[in-house]
Amino acid sequence: MSESGKHSRSAKPRSRSAKPRSRSEEPHSRSEKPRSRPVVKRRGLAMTVVAVAAVGVLSYVFFPSTGASPVADRLTAGSVTSQSLNGVLGSGSVSSPDDLPASIVTADAKAPGHRRHKTGPTPTVQPTAPATSPTATSGGGTSFTDAGGLGIYDGKFSPSGIETAASWLGSSSSIKYAEDFIDATSWSNISDPWQLANWKGSPYQMVWGVPMLPCGSPSTQCSTNVADFNQVADGGADSTYKTLAQNLVANGFGSSYIRLGWEMNGSWMAWSICNQSGTGLASWAGDFVPAFQNIVTSMRSVSGEHFKFIWNPDDSSNASCAGANLANFYPGDSYVDEVALDAYDGVGSTVSSEATRFADLANGVTASDWTAVKPAAISSQSFTGYGLDWLAAFAKEHDKEAGLPEWGLFSTDTSGGGGDDGAYITQIANWIKANGTGPSVFWNFGDGTLPLDIPNYTSGGTPDATAAFKAAFGS
Repeated sequence: MSESGKHSRSAKPRSRSAKPRSRSEEPHSRSEKPRSRPVVKRRGLAMTVVAVAAVGVLSYVFFPSTGASPVADRLTAGSVTSQSLNGVLGSGSVSSPDDLPASIVTADAKAPGHRRHKTGPTPTVQPTAPATSPTATSGGGTSFTDAGGLGIYDGKFSPSGIETAASWLGSSSSIKYAEDFIDATSWSNISDPWQLANWKGSPYQMVWGVPMLPCGSPSTQCSTNVADFNQVADGGADSTYKTLAQNLVANGFGSSYIRLGWEMNGSWMAWSICNQSGTGLASWAGDFVPAFQNIVTSMRSVSGEHFKFIWNPDDSSNASCAGANLANFYPGDSYVDEVALDAYDGVGSTVSSEATRFADLANGVTASDWTAVKPAAISSQSFTGYGLDWLAAFAKEHDKEAGLPEWGLFSTDTSGGGGDDGAYITQIANWIKANGTGPSVFWNFGDGTLPLDIPNYTSGGTPDATAAFKAAFGS
């Protein structure tokens, strides 16, 4: 593997079980849609924002807890075969930050309090063949007809548990979506996912978390291999994603939602735009937009595809860094079908009330009213941070679906979480019904987050939240 584009590091890069395609590989032709000019320049992004520091006010520098884990997709890595896997995405641990670029200061902000990141789930369930299922219906449950649809993620790699939840809610149509994550071990694992056989014949429309580059393990949380990221941004991995699209279509998943480069405004993903210490933009942040565009173009080139691509930052009450003006990292309307945020019930530190915690999620600020970057106004509406209110307005402005690919309960000992918080469930459900036109997926998993109490399925000691969930989404 060529190291010519790698950022200087004091530690050795993670090994890859499969070599990436050569940087010299000819990128796939783009005849379907002309590629719009990227919102940001890849190599020169850092230089475009440094000038803001000239205002003479020093912004914050934030160092996250050394024990932090990301909010999304953290399953314990096991032995990866086509039939067996202890976890799809790994425990979420990363090596200590290596030599990182200096902070890029673009906005004044109050110093944040303790930031949330839940500990990684460690499921023991092995993949199983899907049960025979009825044909999916086009809508949600009776009380959910105004929304895009409810989904569930449970880490079980098959639809059987989700079917149990749908029955508990009162109708097979109560749940419309299931979510899973593509193994990030190697380019080969990304292009030919082992999970497809487990979901084939499922009654649910799939939401796939698709890694933008491999990590050398199933986890998507790893140090950024800049040579790999450069390669994707330069078109050298186009054939990998074209093959992925062909495999999805061939297995009946041609109408899936593709959740690409999710939570990029955190510091934990291989494609993060923030550096690993969370102090500012990474030197490779400019790779994100062209990489996203290349992947979308490659996957759309496949006959029979009807994919919808999700652009999915984290709510900035949960993650951000100085310089992370998300509008600069929007790939463009031609490449996005849904805009989304992940919005868990925890905004860091201690929150005085349920109402305050949800207001912080809506505003995109932490419990101490901190935000890294204030978004631009939309139709004369101003926003404190990138929260649920901003998401609804941004989706409307760009005529895109809006959704929450991850939402769920944080335990009370995880980043100011609300625990068994029925009010959060009700408030999120109301937001979804008012604004959700795409998948909103409840994270029904444990170990830092709390699952619902659904008979013969999951148990999290959450009677209030469970009752509120059934009241909101049951038929």
